Amino acid sequence: MKGKRTLATSFSYAWQGLRHAVRTQRNVRIHLAMALAAIAACAWLRVSPLEWAAVILAIGLVLVAELLNTAAEGLADLFLPTSRREARFVKDIAAAAVLVSAITALVVATALAIPRLLPLLR
Repeated sequence: MKGKRTLATSFSYAWQGLRHAVRTQRNVRIHLAMALAAIAACAWLRVSPLEWAAVILAIGLVLVAELLNTAAEGLADLFLPTSRREARFVKDIAAAAVLVSAITALVVATALAIPRLLPLLR
């Protein structure tokens, strides 16, 4: 039986996974760049603390979906030949989760930005 892992070891593995995803996955880097842009826009628009919470949750949702998509694609590549329909479906469904989360984040951003930007446009 494997020895017990310490909490520090578990966190270390999680950070290693995040670093690997950032280094190797273009879409993770794109989502991180968009997250930084959203944070800058929120600072510029001076959103309320509750609105900050909504933005941070939306950013987290997108990043978690992208990381799970990366993991699902890696598992599909490892265990399923790419010619199998099941492999394609696993990858497509995982990518759909990222799409849904990104659309949700866009709706949140739009709902926060439009009321603040309309007076500037007038």
